[in-house]
Amino acid sequence: MSENPRLQSALDLRAFLSDVKAAGELEEISGAHWNLELGALTELFAGQTPTPALLFDNIPDYPKGRRVLSNVLFSPLRQSLALGVPADLRGIPLVQAVKAKLAELKPLAPEEVKDAPVLQNVAQGSDVNVLEFPAPQWHEKDGGRYIGTFDAVISRDPESGYVNVGTYRVQVHDEKTVGLWIIPGKHGNLIAQKHWSKGEDCPFLIACGVPPSMLLASAVGIPWGISEYDFLGGLLGAPIPIVKGKATGLPMPANAELVLEGFAPPPEKVSRPEGPFGEWPGYYASGTIDRPVVRVSNIYHRDDPIVTGDPPLKTYLNTDIYMHIRAANIWSSMERAGIPDVRGVWFPRQGRFFVAVAIRQRYSGHARQVGYGVLATRDGGRDTRMIVVVDDDIDITNINEVLWAVASRWDPKRQSEIVEVPASDLNPTITPEQRAANDMVSSCIIIDACRPYGRKDEFPAVSSVSPEYRQAVLQRWAHLFKAKD
Repeated sequence: MSENPRLQSALDLRAFLSDVKAAGELEEISGAHWNLELGALTELFAGQTPTPALLFDNIPDYPKGRRVLSNVLFSPLRQSLALGVPADLRGIPLVQAVKAKLAELKPLAPEEVKDAPVLQNVAQGSDVNVLEFPAPQWHEKDGGRYIGTFDAVISRDPESGYVNVGTYRVQVHDEKTVGLWIIPGKHGNLIAQKHWSKGEDCPFLIACGVPPSMLLASAVGIPWGISEYDFLGGLLGAPIPIVKGKATGLPMPANAELVLEGFAPPPEKVSRPEGPFGEWPGYYASGTIDRPVVRVSNIYHRDDPIVTGDPPLKTYLNTDIYMHIRAANIWSSMERAGIPDVRGVWFPRQGRFFVAVAIRQRYSGHARQVGYGVLATRDGGRDTRMIVVVDDDIDITNINEVLWAVASRWDPKRQSEIVEVPASDLNPTITPEQRAANDMVSSCIIIDACRPYGRKDEFPAVSSVSPEYRQAVLQRWAHLFKAKD
């Protein structure tokens, strides 16, 4: 692996944790129980500011060293480490740094290596026992224990050879069987359907302890045919080290902590009840359904492996995880589409349902075009409820500023549009009738909270300190603000 410390932190969870600990952002907790206590502590800490990463050890029923890590990327510093950008960036400058990397990105294929930490321990055949690794019961009403919540599930298209890496949920059923739920339409599901349509089992790798950069790459909207390995290699400027699974030949991250390898039979042949599970909108929406299983044939893990966990919480508690890379991806997509003068894209902490965009207006209808531009992207086009477009004098990272613009510049009758958008099973507003008919759509409002273009120059002036004078006063009176601003 590269000697570049920034690259090491992105590609190896242990190097990442060393940097996180040095920055004072790691809380090490001993003795918390896998049954509900890990989930409760994760949620309680998620409500604090700042939010530390939580490393749980001495988990009851497991030997010391079998650890679980949660709240992994709940800070700009930790996301910067995972993305290989300077760790002092915050807000829109961090989004811009990621966007700049995306603009220059040239996919770079992974590199197979011989010596891989993930191969320190290999269990095969009768030695396979998924129950030897801590899988938390995250929420009280969950239908079981989930070892895959912040994971990387790896599959290969049988026609093109394209390798997909996605974050999908994985429930433990027994020693050698796990349940796998992938939202229909996601690339992993499309690949599995190709195998199953031929009556074949679908090969999978399930990396349950993953380098931090892979956690972000596996959850962002990347076009079909571009592997997350290639995307991430291009983003970081170095090939991702991989080794191949013995049973499937699929590539796994060489620095993964824990990987399950196996095959998923067609669900009409073998399936088991999966769920319910507390999902990312903050509800139990999809219920308990018979879903595919993966029969585990091999387990690979490092000494003292760390399971990476991300139990979905109410959206205002864990939207931060993918905020910067998804915002950068939407921004880049609109630039590539030729939409001019987008000045920023942001997900307020209140949730992925809500996208805020700042623009410098260039023509009538510009704001409405931007709203549709967000919906045309993979990261902004599913389950989105509200897109708010504002002028570039609004700080979109400040929800108070955004709502002030809505309250003072938006006319609901003239500056709104409601459109239908694709919805997922996790969307709590989908009715039983819609589910039965597979009518998976919901609605989204596009709010143009910009000054009306035709009279933007005559619109009443804002009564506030100018940004330049504000900065001058802050410098002169810095001792009064204790560096909080």
